[in-house]
Amino acid sequence: MTSTDDSKTIAADLLRLEDERSRAVMAGDVAVLERLMSDHIVYTHSSGRQDTKRSFIASVTGGAVKYRRIHRRDGFAFLTGAIEIDVETSGQLRHLVLRYSNVWERTPQGWQQVLWQTTPIPPQ
Repeated sequence: MTSTDDSKTIAADLLRLEDERSRAVMAGDVAVLERLMSDHIVYTHSSGRQDTKRSFIASVTGGAVKYRRIHRRDGFAFLTGAIEIDVETSGQLRHLVLRYSNVWERTPQGWQQVLWQTTPIPPQ
């Protein structure tokens, strides 16, 4: 098996898991969400509010949030991680410790970055 074959297998597995996760969110399926979500997940909503695994599962199973439709668009690659950045803005030097999400979309022109989002990691 070549690395291309490995990549295709991994991509197919992840797409299958994402579909399973989406169905579980809409159905409030605790067992599936427990299995698919890390105990260390940081789930950031479009409002900026963050959930832990427990609080997210509680929100979708307790009736506080009801997802009606989730539609996945293919042709995207997602990268996440943690970074440290030293940046100067308005003459002030800042040291940032961040989690990031980076999304790339496959377009006719090739892969293009379509999203970059960062969230501060609180000091410990």
